[in-house]
Amino acid sequence: MNTLAKNIDLNSEYILNSLQNPIIVINSTKKTIIYCNNATEIFLDTSGKNIVGKKINNIFKDDSYFISLINKSIRSNRSLNEYNVSIHTPKKKTNVSISITKIENNDNLFSITLNDLSKNFEFSKQFNFEKSAQSVSSLVAMLSHEIKNPLSGIKGAAQIIEKRATFKNNDLNLIKLINNETERIKKLLNSLESFTDDRPIKKKSINLNQIIRNSKDSVHAIFNKKNINFIENYDPSLPNIHGNEIQLNQLFVNLLKNSSEAIDKVGGIIKISTRYEHGNLPIKVYIEDNGVGIPNDLKENIFDAFVTNKINGKGLGLSICAKIIQNHSGSIEFDTINNKTIFKTMFDKLINRKL
Repeated sequence: MNTLAKNIDLNSEYILNSLQNPIIVINSTKKTIIYCNNATEIFLDTSGKNIVGKKINNIFKDDSYFISLINKSIRSNRSLNEYNVSIHTPKKKTNVSISITKIENNDNLFSITLNDLSKNFEFSKQFNFEKSAQSVSSLVAMLSHEIKNPLSGIKGAAQIIEKRATFKNNDLNLIKLINNETERIKKLLNSLESFTDDRPIKKKSINLNQIIRNSKDSVHAIFNKKNINFIENYDPSLPNIHGNEIQLNQLFVNLLKNSSEAIDKVGGIIKISTRYEHGNLPIKVYIEDNGVGIPNDLKENIFDAFVTNKINGKGLGLSICAKIIQNHSGSIEFDTINNKTIFKTMFDKLINRKL
């Protein structure tokens, strides 16, 4: 262990900047911030030069309880932990857990670590969609195995009958129908089995803006009678991702079809936007509609197979979306606010490398 440590240049700032939790170091005498990591800049949506050197109460001027906890820790000269404290950030009010720690061997320095509790909820939602992706894979594998066996028997029997010399009336046409429909079902099962294949999918550098435009054009043509107003706002500088074009096209066609089907009135609105937001999985795609929304009793299992509120729906669309997202190491979330349903898909940007 000691030998390994000697051979590694341990850069403490690099380590702190690799952490996803905001970390702030303050001078307890002047209450000024002397250090913050990258996660703090993302959390406060500003650069470090606008944070370091400022008094802590000026940065968090609307958070008196948070400031009081810091003062309490400094006065008592001991560490302090508090759960579920509200903090105002430029974009929203966020609930966090707080750990204030006195730095050893320095009486004037205290570190403050924040844990964004909403991230825990996002992780729970991410787990749900990954579980759903796995469930649809298992379901398809089971159905393919169970259906293909009797299909082979049916087709074999039809072929034996077809070799007989005499037929009555429309027998030959019926036999051909059996063969054709059997083959069609087999092809359908073969296409579904691609979702049970754990081998790496073929990927290349892809710009999501163009994929989404193509998907929108397809869906718009299908639902043109509804006269849906598609409002598009694409980030022109959106970095490429490493993805499979066919699967990504299917992903956004499914999501846009869901939004279109949810709109039960002429002149509905679907908003599509792409953004680059610093942090984990920075490439974001938002699809928002003003349709009927998602019933509360379906929200927890919305990505599970056969879960649907559509009269003729099969409940496989979002399960397939979950599987595609999983194949691309991304994430998908949804929310219903003021009769508007928003699906957010997230991807990592393409790292410069030889593909």
